[in-house]
Order: sequence, then structure tokens, then C-alpha cells
Amino acid sequence: MGITGRRKAAMLLLSLDAATASELLKGQPQEVVQEIAMELSHLDASGQADPDSVGFVAQEFCTALQKASGGLHVKSFVNSMLKGTAGKEKAAELQAQMHKAIRDKDPFLAITSAPAGQIASALEGEPPQVIALVLSQIPAKLGTEVLGRLDDKVSLATVWRMTKPGEVSGRTLRRIGEMVCKRLMELTGEDSRPVQEAPTTETLRKVALVLSGLEKERRDALLEEIEQNDDDVARTVRALMVTWEDITKIEDRSLQEYLRKVDAGVLAKALFGAEAGIREKILSNISERARELVEEETSLMGEPRKKDIAAAREEVVKPLREANETEALVFIEDD
Repeated sequence: MGITGRRKAAMLLLSLDAATASELLKGQPQEVVQEIAMELSHLDASGQADPDSVGFVAQEFCTALQKASGGLHVKSFVNSMLKGTAGKEKAAELQAQMHKAIRDKDPFLAITSAPAGQIASALEGEPPQVIALVLSQIPAKLGTEVLGRLDDKVSLATVWRMTKPGEVSGRTLRRIGEMVCKRLMELTGEDSRPVQEAPTTETLRKVALVLSGLEKERRDALLEEIEQNDDDVARTVRALMVTWEDITKIEDRSLQEYLRKVDAGVLAKALFGAEAGIREKILSNISERARELVEEETSLMGEPRKKDIAAAREEVVKPLREANETEALVFIEDD
């Protein structure tokens, strides 16, 4: 497998519980403990601590032992291991040295180990091109979470930057990584205020909601600007301005006008498995005769496929979306 001795030792410790690992490391030189701890953090940050590799090394080194924990969290493991081996005060010092060593080798490894909310806070105030560079260096899933926590306009500009990468020197990239690392350290310091974790949402949906609140002239101008960059994205943003879930937010009279245009068979399919609030909203805004037709269609059809339900709901929402484009659709005002 081409695994170094130090990494094998780290993987072996990873297969044990923290208490057992601490006992094994007691009496070892401080330098050894620090190297093993740093190797564990590298495994976590680079995503290489997979169960197969850990199991292989555990079997190779200690076939007589059974794994004590199959889902041990690497960061908790390192923390418990260091405290059990060196004591709380020395553990803090070792962890600081460990993080510095990782940062010096590759600052983006240290960034990858930070929560998405803290990374977003560390990037606050930076231009989109800098944020795009950072997101391009971290795992895609983490990048998505960070993007969801950024300001709507900033996230949109950042995405455009990521689609048009330019040449950046290694020195510049490292300088940006070190800057973000420094901010992360400041954010996690004792005197810093805690980072508020915002819920993750789809970025384009957020953009659509922001644009929906603007006057038509301003909204159309911004949509045209997006369209010049990418037709598909502009089309998606337009579609996300009114979704199936938004039906409950539409005023009854406005909704009634457009539901009259939808076939009963389409409504029956769209309402299959729908949330109670949406179902009630739609059925209470169609005529009694239309409700009877919907019930009749429902009794005659079998269980529709998911894609057919989605298509039916899209057909219901389409006239609402078109009405919203012309400001003919009326929404319930928030209290």
C-alpha cells in the first residue's frame, strides 16, 4: 500500500479507543506523540482515514486485537489522546504546535478541518476572486456549505469567478491560505465571539428570493445580467422565484385564477403525497366540481412515479411563475 511507518502507527491508533491509545503512548518521547498526532490530523484533513486502510493496518500490526470503535471521530480521538498522554496544559501546547506544522506544510489542510461557519466568517469582506480561490482548494461538500453561508450577492459573484479560473502563483495561493488560517485562529481564540452557524440553503434559491423582493425593473435588469453569463442559471433562478412550496404564500383570489387553468388529472397527480398545508390550500381554492373531478382522478390512478409527480407539480406552478414575472401574482403579506 506504500504507507509510511508513522502513518501506519497513526492508523493503528485510530483503530483503538482513545483511552487505549493514550496508554500505548505513555512513556513515549514528546516528539513521537506530536508526530503521531499530526499524522492523525493529516489523515482527517485530507480525508484519507478510510475504514479499509485503517482496518488493513490494524490487522497487519495487531491481529490479536479487535477494533474498539468503528466510527471514532478523528478530532475527538486526537484531543483525548493528547490529554491522556501529556496532560491538559501540555496537550494545548502540543495541539498548537501540531496545527502550526500542518499550516506550514499546507495551510488549506488546516482550513479544511475548520467548520463551514468559521470559514465563511474568516472570508467575510474578501473579494469574490479570493473566496473563489479558497473554495477551489477545499472539498466540494465543504465549499457548498461555506457558499451557503455567504451573502447572496457575494456567493453569486464567487460562483462566476470559480467558473473562470485564472492563473495564480503558488506563492499567492499560499499567502491567501495563511491569511485565512490566521483569521480562523483569531475566531477560535478565547476572546473571540462564537460563530453563528446559519442553516445551509441552496444558493440559487437564496438569490431568487432576494431578487423576488425587488421592483420589477431592477429585478429584470439583474436577471439579464445573470443571463449574459449563463442562460441555464438565469432560467433556474427564474424558476426558483416561485416553487411548489410557495403555493401556501399566495393570496386565495390570485391562486384561484390560475388553478382554474390546470387539468383535474394533473392536479390529482401533483397532490399525490403532498404536504397537508399545500393540499388544503389547493383544494380550498378550486370549485366543488373541480374537487370532485380531482377525487375521481385520484381513485382511478395507481401510484404515480416520482418524476411524474414532479412534472405535474411543475405544470401547476408554471402559470404562477409566469404571473409572477408580470407582477400579476399576489402574495400574502407578512405580519
